[in-house]
Amino acid sequence: MPNCDWYTPAAEFLTSEEPEKFGRACRVNIRIRGAINRDGAKLFAELISSLKDFGYQPTSIVLNSRGGDADAAISIARIIRDTEVFDSMQVETRIDESYDAVCFSACIVIFSAGYQRSLDFNINGDNNLPSRLGMHGPGQFDRSQASYDTSPGNSEIMRIGRRLKEYFRDIGVAEEFVDDMFNVPFDEIHLLTRQELISYGLYSD
Repeated sequence: MPNCDWYTPAAEFLTSEEPEKFGRACRVNIRIRGAINRDGAKLFAELISSLKDFGYQPTSIVLNSRGGDADAAISIARIIRDTEVFDSMQVETRIDESYDAVCFSACIVIFSAGYQRSLDFNINGDNNLPSRLGMHGPGQFDRSQASYDTSPGNSEIMRIGRRLKEYFRDIGVAEEFVDDMFNVPFDEIHLLTRQELISYGLYSD
């Protein structure tokens, strides 16, 4: 039997001279932590390609992120949806078990990519408390002003809105989710309730 009790950062796995030594029969949990950016999306793509080449079975994506770049999040989500190694395993997305773990903003895009999406609503016995999934409207950093432009007429924000709607439409999530997300001020977080998630198609019992 292989030794499946191991952890390694993605960069170390990719540079290992013997990546198969970790045990090809092991099921792999992939953890995404911190800000979501384009370098991270590229690293994720390389990791999935390597896991596929060596016969590993990624079964879950474990998240703890306050968000980041929407384009990067969509790239990661598309890989989860379009790569064969995930199709056969019915990959699960879930939030990290640590008490302070969250999945905000662009992180929700990755959470939504799971064929199974797991959330714990029964906190302290109250099934009506909000989840740890949070949304807010986007902003584009303006270097000249050293601040974020959140105006709805911003062409970059409009482009992101179209991309998000296309992605969510493709996976069966209501496009209204993007509209409601954009209506939350950039500097606030709206924690989604169980009923809201069900209505958008992001979660089902």
